[in-house]
Amino acid sequence: MSEHPIEAKRRAEWERLRSGGLWPFAIRRGLLRGIPIGLGLILLLELLQGRPLGFGTLRDPAMLGRFLVAVLLFSIGGMLSAYGRWRALDLRYGAQHTKE
Repeated sequence: MSEHPIEAKRRAEWERLRSGGLWPFAIRRGLLRGIPIGLGLILLLELLQGRPLGFGTLRDPAMLGRFLVAVLLFSIGGMLSAYGRWRALDLRYGAQHTKE
């Protein structure tokens, strides 16, 4: 029985991602999660604390430090999530499960 076209497309996408390697995939996905969520969280916290947002606020070393910590933490979380996704896709489409 042949593979469904959507499943074949997903398998081809997985093979493309897999050829790039785990760490580039995890780092890219981690940063794509960490930067926007970290920035959004810090801006939201600044607004909730009643601080004005402007260029002066963005150059404040304390705010930059909080931003870097938030980006780092959310990026690590994104990398762990990407690793889990990688493992799930590898179990689903990995070499041990190829259909002949």
